[in-house]
Amino acid sequence: MLPFLKCHGAGNDFVLIDGTKTLLPDDLSAFARVACDRRKGVGADGLLVLLDSRVADFKMRIFNADGTEPAMCGNGAYCLASYIDERKGGFETLTLETQHRVLSFKKIAGKIALNLGAPAVLHWDLQLEGHPPCFVVNTGVPHAVVWTEELNHSQLMTQASALRSHPHFAPHGVNVTFAMLTSPGILAMRTYERGVEAETLACGTGAAASAFVAQELHQRPFTVCTRTSFEKKEYAPAYSFHFPKTAEGITEIEMVGSAHFIFEGILHKKEGKEVDFFSA
Repeated sequence: MLPFLKCHGAGNDFVLIDGTKTLLPDDLSAFARVACDRRKGVGADGLLVLLDSRVADFKMRIFNADGTEPAMCGNGAYCLASYIDERKGGFETLTLETQHRVLSFKKIAGKIALNLGAPAVLHWDLQLEGHPPCFVVNTGVPHAVVWTEELNHSQLMTQASALRSHPHFAPHGVNVTFAMLTSPGILAMRTYERGVEAETLACGTGAAASAFVAQELHQRPFTVCTRTSFEKKEYAPAYSFHFPKTAEGITEIEMVGSAHFIFEGILHKKEGKEVDFFSA
């Protein structure tokens, strides 16, 4: 039997399993494909696994719904930090090992702030034939940020899918985030995520990438709204950002967001099956 929690950050949802206190499936990639299936499994954008770490307080592994393992996931990190805060005694500061780097968290006025470190600018104002200009920034995973004046355009995700697999970004492709300024200091976004191969309701690293690009272009901090907000024309920010500088003058990204637990349950292994689980 495998206990799990279903959680989300701004609508970006996950199956979370705590590998520090339970035996894990041998093939986590295959298990992620089963667990994240929205018709035959629990259903989620990804699988989160909490592990012990030798270099940090804990370690995070994240698997996309297709079984691939990305280097980083902002909302996934928030879900694990919230789980540690609520289920493992709480914290004032926390470190979490990922493939990308060791993330650091701290409490600010009761909220959890995540330092994503310094973003890597891969391309600035890149023009690819047949596509609008984009700003490609790695905030743990690479995002092509495209500015638009209409986020509800019916062909937006079709355009995003084409850009995600553009030969310029081969072999792994890129996440695509469309962003729109809604008012001074506020932007709204939509993200097409590789590995999910569809739009997710929110993306923490995509929000960070779009906020960083906006800050560089407009020289002011931005809060970021996700699809669940702007579809209702509410533009209620899901994330806020600060851009502290290191002693060497390097700009880092500090993100304040949230995570929510939906339900918990137990997955039972079917007799004779290696990775085929069903929920009960």
